[in-house]
Amino acid sequence: MVRTSHGSRFSWQGLPSGPGRLLVFGSFVNSVGTGLWMPANILYFSQEVGIPTAQLALGMSTAGIIGLFGSSVIGRVIRRYGARRTLIAFSVLQTAVVISYSFVTTFALYLPLVILAIFAGRSGQVCRNVLAAAAASGEETARLQAFTRSANNGGFSVGVTFSGLLMHLSALTPFLILIAGNALSYVATALAAARLPRRLDQKFTERTRDGRRSSVLRDLPFIVVTALTLVLCMRDALLFVGLPLWVAQHTAAPRSLVAVLILVNTVMCVLLQVWASRGTGDLHGGARALRRSGYALAAGCLAYWAGAAGGAVTASVLLLCGVVIHTLGEVWQAAGAWGVSYALPPEGRLPDYQAFFSLTNVGRDVLGPVVATAVVGWEGPGWGILALAFSACALASPPAARWAQSTRLARPLESGPADAAGPAEAAPEQAARSRGSREAHTAPPAGHSPLTPDDRAAP
Repeated sequence: MVRTSHGSRFSWQGLPSGPGRLLVFGSFVNSVGTGLWMPANILYFSQEVGIPTAQLALGMSTAGIIGLFGSSVIGRVIRRYGARRTLIAFSVLQTAVVISYSFVTTFALYLPLVILAIFAGRSGQVCRNVLAAAAASGEETARLQAFTRSANNGGFSVGVTFSGLLMHLSALTPFLILIAGNALSYVATALAAARLPRRLDQKFTERTRDGRRSSVLRDLPFIVVTALTLVLCMRDALLFVGLPLWVAQHTAAPRSLVAVLILVNTVMCVLLQVWASRGTGDLHGGARALRRSGYALAAGCLAYWAGAAGGAVTASVLLLCGVVIHTLGEVWQAAGAWGVSYALPPEGRLPDYQAFFSLTNVGRDVLGPVVATAVVGWEGPGWGILALAFSACALASPPAARWAQSTRLARPLESGPADAAGPAEAAPEQAARSRGSREAHTAPPAGHSPLTPDDRAAP
């Protein structure tokens, strides 16, 4: 068991206590609601409301792009109002949007609501990432993120299960019940965030009240690290889009195996994420995890490719092995992304850098489905090319992280009215960052959180 400098306690055997437990619980309930609604989403708007599926697809794609890129600039809002208050606001907005689903009658009403829903969900994820850094440092931040991601996966699975049972057993339309359940999950998220210490909002606002623009767009090494992570984030689309098509069209394995493969992935993510986060609390540990992730995802691609060559039993075994290796790459990728994204931002600029780093979701939600379908359409060679791409990211991640760190150390700390502490205080902070830690914060202590349930819900 480890005690943080702020008195919070973390253990491998149990959930973190204090504010961390509140945030893990809020994320779990939130992901249960997302799981409740996800299976019914398309059915409700197409069958109950009567919107054509082509329009729904167009609306979701448009909303996805706007929501993803819109959330990348939310850092300025967080620096102005604080991550805690911003998370509460977006949770309330999500509640109102979900309730409004019951009043949708046309595509013109549907489109702005789905844009708001995705924008609020992605922005809420950025808020949680900032809260995690405000509450803990180094290994403790990665561990809490791991607990939360495990809770997200578990909660989403619970929600999907109850949604399927309700739609199967209910004699009446279950959609209003599912809408209510999803809305209540956002209420629970807002209440959990409201109970966090108010001092959390001071963490990244006191040092940045001068309102200067972030320099993230001029930070080429960080952009490169983000781009490498974006490629690795295509992993979800391979599992949820590419693999089902590959099993059905190009292997002798039974189609029912797809459900088993996804179940294995989900269970492994819940059980192994905390383990995978060990040693990823600093920049070098995060980069090593990204390297392991790239190699594992490449090996998984080769196993999927080999699954097309054998009979039903051989194909099933190879596909199962591929998913196991793929899942190891997934949990390493998540842990590595936390390590590098928390270690690289300059002091006081974490909200802007976390907001920009959220563009890695483009790999999962925009680029991933396109690449996955192209790989399946190209049959075997596609998996080989994708394996080479993942291997290249694995090779490039540690050097890119070292490059980013070297430019960070060579760059003088930004100064301004809020940074009146002076050189005597700035030097220890920069030295601490060079060791990959976040122990040199001068703001008051805080509480903590991680990735939102939308992380699992998006595919």
